[in-house]
Amino acid sequence: MGVKGWEVVFRGERLKADLIAAVLEANGITAEVFGDTAYSAAMNFTEARIMVPDAEAARALDLITNAEGMPTEEV
Repeated sequence: MGVKGWEVVFRGERLKADLIAAVLEANGITAEVFGDTAYSAAMNFTEARIMVPDAEAARALDLITNAEGMPTEEV
């Protein structure tokens, strides 16, 4: 189900969605997370999606793609 004027840019775990939405908002992109909020720090079985205004979707997808492609630093 879509919302006129908004595009889904992410589907996945709720905790990851919340983190990605925070990064998008820090970069000036309006982001709304939709999904169940029944999760804890230990377990996350819920799925969520992030929606952004159509005009910001391309930039949001670029940020998400670039972040997912970055190598993680080993401790």
